[in-house]
Amino acid sequence: EYEPAGVIGDAGLVSPEAGVLSGTYISNLLEGLLALSKFGMTNCGKGIVSYYAYNGCSNREGDFTKSEGQLEFVSSDIANIDTMIDEFSLLLTAGRLGSLNRRIIRSVVLDVHQYGHHEKAARIAQQLIAMTPEYHSTNLSRRQSSEVRTLEDNKRAYDESDYKAVVYWLFKGGVDSYNLIVPMDDCVDGRDVFAEYTNARKYVALKKDQLLNISTVGSGQVCDKFGVNGNFPILQQLYNDDDALFIANSGVITQPINKHMNWQETMSILFAHNHMQKEAQAIDPMGRKAGTGVGGRMMDMLKKNGFNTAANTVQGKALLNKGDSKYNNPSWNINTRSYQAFDPYSSVGEDMVDIIKELNGVMSSDTSVYGETWSANVDQMLYEQEQEKTVFNALANNNLDMSNYGNAFSTPASQLKAVAKTMKARHLRRVNRDIFYVHQRGFDDHFKDNLAPKLQVSNTALTQFVTWLKAESLWDNTIILMASEFGRTITPNPRGGTDHAWGGNYFMVGGGVKGGQIVGEYPTKLNNEYQYWTGRRGRMIPSTSNDAVWNGIATWMGVKGDEDLNFILPTRPNFPKCDLFTDEDLFVNFNVPKMSSCTIDDEDGDLVADDVDYCEGTKYWVDGLEVDSYGCALPTPSPPPNTPAPTISRVAHEVANVLDENSHLQPLGASNIYSNKLLDGTTTRYQLVLADGQGPPGFIATPSHGQPSIVHGIRIYMSDRANQSPTSYVLQGRNNRADGWITIAEGGTNMSNQQNEQGHPIYSTPHEPDLTKAHREILFTNNESYMQYRVVFPTLWYSNSQYFSVAEIELVGRVIYNGWTPPPSRAPTPNPTPGPTTGEPSAAVPTAVPADLCAGTWADGEEKVVLSNNYDSISGRAWKSTVVPVIPGFDGTGQAAMMYYSAPYAQQPAIRQGVSMTILNNCIRAGMRFQVTWKVKLLDGADDTQGYPCSLNGSCPTARFRIRQEDSTGKILCNGWYGVSRTDTNWDVDGWNFKSETFTIPSGCTGNTWRWFLLDLHNGQNFSPFTTKMIVDDTKIVLLDD
Repeated sequence: EYEPAGVIGDAGLVSPEAGVLSGTYISNLLEGLLALSKFGMTNCGKGIVSYYAYNGCSNREGDFTKSEGQLEFVSSDIANIDTMIDEFSLLLTAGRLGSLNRRIIRSVVLDVHQYGHHEKAARIAQQLIAMTPEYHSTNLSRRQSSEVRTLEDNKRAYDESDYKAVVYWLFKGGVDSYNLIVPMDDCVDGRDVFAEYTNARKYVALKKDQLLNISTVGSGQVCDKFGVNGNFPILQQLYNDDDALFIANSGVITQPINKHMNWQETMSILFAHNHMQKEAQAIDPMGRKAGTGVGGRMMDMLKKNGFNTAANTVQGKALLNKGDSKYNNPSWNINTRSYQAFDPYSSVGEDMVDIIKELNGVMSSDTSVYGETWSANVDQMLYEQEQEKTVFNALANNNLDMSNYGNAFSTPASQLKAVAKTMKARHLRRVNRDIFYVHQRGFDDHFKDNLAPKLQVSNTALTQFVTWLKAESLWDNTIILMASEFGRTITPNPRGGTDHAWGGNYFMVGGGVKGGQIVGEYPTKLNNEYQYWTGRRGRMIPSTSNDAVWNGIATWMGVKGDEDLNFILPTRPNFPKCDLFTDEDLFVNFNVPKMSSCTIDDEDGDLVADDVDYCEGTKYWVDGLEVDSYGCALPTPSPPPNTPAPTISRVAHEVANVLDENSHLQPLGASNIYSNKLLDGTTTRYQLVLADGQGPPGFIATPSHGQPSIVHGIRIYMSDRANQSPTSYVLQGRNNRADGWITIAEGGTNMSNQQNEQGHPIYSTPHEPDLTKAHREILFTNNESYMQYRVVFPTLWYSNSQYFSVAEIELVGRVIYNGWTPPPSRAPTPNPTPGPTTGEPSAAVPTAVPADLCAGTWADGEEKVVLSNNYDSISGRAWKSTVVPVIPGFDGTGQAAMMYYSAPYAQQPAIRQGVSMTILNNCIRAGMRFQVTWKVKLLDGADDTQGYPCSLNGSCPTARFRIRQEDSTGKILCNGWYGVSRTDTNWDVDGWNFKSETFTIPSGCTGNTWRWFLLDLHNGQNFSPFTTKMIVDDTKIVLLDD
């Protein structure tokens, strides 16, 4: 039911009768009441009766000679003004006329009454009381002051050149949109989908010669050729010009659903015209913004963010354009008829409009909600009249020329012409963001297919409007979105028509539209096998939400950020963000990059993730705003035009998994998710229940950090269900949803029957998996970056398994971003996690996240304190040695790291193990000089006779500094030892040896991936066995010069 804006809508109440309170209807009613008092029962002076006066109207107030009757009540004491007003109040308002309005009316009437014109005074009193909220509503209307309402008139400065408009065209009745676009030829798997369409639709199906061909290659639809209804040729023309797109199987849904889910529990009252027309305009099925529409809320956010806005409805009231009352952003009504002055033969002259404004001024908080609703709409109507007068005067003075539009001969054509006239006057209205509501009736075809003549009317109206937009250079700034409350059943009824359904197919046209495509998914099967087909008749559950469409429109109009978009679309958080369109999906010129926005939480819309956003609330709507690497406005003035803009390097971070824990996961090949623990960093089982005919199990993953990444390995940690593990894999990537998937790597996993006990942490690093857990690691060469990944597993250990399960999937690689720092690796627990339940675990040393020494600016002489920034890791790669696990201490607390190991006799090559750090960017170049300082203490095997610690057999280990350069596969490109430091006698009383070495990057070693091994400890004298404990602390690197 209808929820008017203002106090009724704010309270979540309905008022169906308020649906008629449009500007046109209120104006006609008030002028009719005024004329009844002035001229009697006639059509003179905009009278409300159909009687036509003979010999014309005199238009003289009080002349009833041309009427069939007149109001005859006469006051008992017409000479007494107070008695007269009191008796009219009793008669017309049951005595409810408020004291303030009574005083206003008395003052106006007195101006006439005091000169003896008692009958005219009585007529004026009747007229003014009929203008009050007390006359038009029940309950008490209370006012505490004579304050007149103030409506927004866009007086603030604005950018006139930055104009955009949305025209929302509602096909009322539920259009049969499965006869608007039809699949035809070149279909998947060689299928004859047109024959399937014909078989499903039976006698309402169109023939091929009734369709106009369009190509949908690249849209990912069931066929590469579709047909547009032949009665709508302008759509084919615009589509072929890349100025039109179709939105397949769209509608109002609360969350992603299909027929295998409890779709009946949707919050919408399905299949009813009144409810679904409301849903189509509100896009708020859960009622979180009661009484408002998606267009009005969009205008609210645009207004809040600096735009001058107008929400306009042609001929009537539309929930679409109603905003939140706190933004005072009303919906204007536009007339299709030519401007006519309000009350042209007024009994009180030109003051009548101002008097009516006073009678319907600001109410007190305890007033009648019905009276408040009436008065608010009266004031808005009067303001609309003033705007219309401004436009009329401009047209009369040739400041606005509409002669190139032509005549409009249908309801939609006349409405679109009214839209055009209003757009033409945008500079007079001082707006740069418009939304318009127009409608076309008659699409409820239960009894026969009568779509053709209505589409012919639509075609003529749209063709005329598009021609005008192009002539006015507004085509690129305007979109026309067609909608309907619902689609219709796929199969016909016995009466020759179709019935109410749900999802439907719609179009959007405009010069800025990324046309020539169908977005969403047109049903791949028109029968009960399709996952969105419900019932016997084929009511399609929408596979594309209206939220997705409006998300793209709102971003094109200039709205950014989760906070504002969630206000416009209250159920938006119920959908995966990357399933929502942005303007990049739908428009040629866009503001919001798809993958950069949908994969992060970004409340203020500056494309910086909230968890690293240091400048919350950046005004993204200011053109040319210069920002720093965090997206914050620069505190200093912009550089002169000839000054090059500062460049911000993009940093690559080597990570154990480019998929962070908050990545969005879409399961594949599954009818259900038994356990969704794929990225939680533990051995807890991730399990899918497989579905027949849905393809192999797997997932599509979109990292929440929203940055490109390069993957060069996949790690699969087994769950506690070894027979459900994958034995092959296919890894693919893409950067946009419109792109095809590109295969990165595929092959066997060489999976064994090992399994992991559930619930234990997994400690992996960019360079090494957790060797204490059952796993498989496959490395490969890849230099391409992607934003989204698809991993499928074609075969399982047990081929007939109905389940797929793993503990964890890691995509090893690099994340590339400006200013983003990966989270620290999980620190190992004091008690090591039990190893795999089958097979022998390899020894492993957990490592921390690698460093980024070049993030930001590294000035000469600046220190990079390794320990205190958690940049270190302890490498556990010892060549075929028996290694006692290292006790890590490089955990960011500043504590020392202790290493303990032993080796068998004559180990080849020398045992090497130490503290390591990796740099993954291009900031290192030849000629740079660095200084590294550290201190070391050897604890075991000290030979006091030699004056310094050595191993048990007399050989001394070496602590030295090493640097090398690798390519993406780990191949060494440049290799060298720097700052070689054999143990010596420089020990203090506590047993510490302090070291400081200087080195220069050699020529030829620049860029790519650098790995630094700090304090690589090995037995460099001979290969005799030794046992050593070494503590390393206070490691620092300083850039001396570059």
